[in-house]
Parts: sequence; C-alpha cells; structure tokens
Amino acid sequence: MLTLSWTRVVAGATGAERTRVRARLWQALLHKAEQPQQYVPAITRARVVERRPDGFLREVRRCERVFLQRVTANERDGVIVFRHLNTPDIAVIRNELREDPPGRFTLTVALVLTDAGRHDARAWHRDFTETVDAVTAALRAAVERS
Repeated sequence: MLTLSWTRVVAGATGAERTRVRARLWQALLHKAEQPQQYVPAITRARVVERRPDGFLREVRRCERVFLQRVTANERDGVIVFRHLNTPDIAVIRNELREDPPGRFTLTVALVLTDAGRHDARAWHRDFTETVDAVTAALRAAVERS
C-alpha cells in the first residue's frame, strides 16, 4: 500500500475563540462526510445508505465511478475515516483536524492506495491536490460564516 497526504492550514484562532473555531471546523467536516458534493467538485452525488452506531455507510458518485464507503468519526482525535468497500485502488481516506506548532488549525487528508492503485499514484495525486484545495477553501468559508 502507498499513502499520499496533504496538509493545509485552515484557520488560526486565539484564546476563547479556539474552542469555537475548532467546533465549527469539526461540524463542517461532519457535514462534508454526509454531503461531500458541497465540498468536493468531482463528487456529483452522495447518499447515506445505512446509519450505524459508529458512523454510516455512504454511496458516492465521483466522475463516472461509484464508491461505497464506511464512514467513522472520532471527534476527540479529530479524525474521520472513509473505508472503501468496493474499489480495487483506494483502501482508505482519512481527514484529520490538527493544530500545528504555531497553533493554527490544519487539515490533513491521507489517501491510502492499494497495491493496484499504486500504478495510478500520479493521477490520484493530481486529483486529490485539487480536492484538498477545494475542501480547504470550503472549511475556511465555514469558519468565516460563524
């Protein structure tokens, strides 16, 4: 397996504002998990297929492909995991909300490719760079609205 990752600064906050900004970012990431077409330009359709105690199962149309993903979220750790169930090239996508050493909130997106997916790593890298940039812009806008 091969992991590709991208980290972007999303927002800065100080003092009492930190809690509000982190909560807003987390809510936006949860919203992105359920309504990704509002954050990811390549996703044209998404629907929650089944709710579970630890998350949900979703179906996503990205370009001409349909992905079935098991989604779990851990707010304490700031991580949302998308496990791919029906694709031979992607194993997992992770979204991680973190703080960098200067205290800014960052988003890290990690894409874990299967051995079969490694052959298209450059294409996935280009595609996900655009995706991460779009998601970052949407998260920044969510913070500004709050």
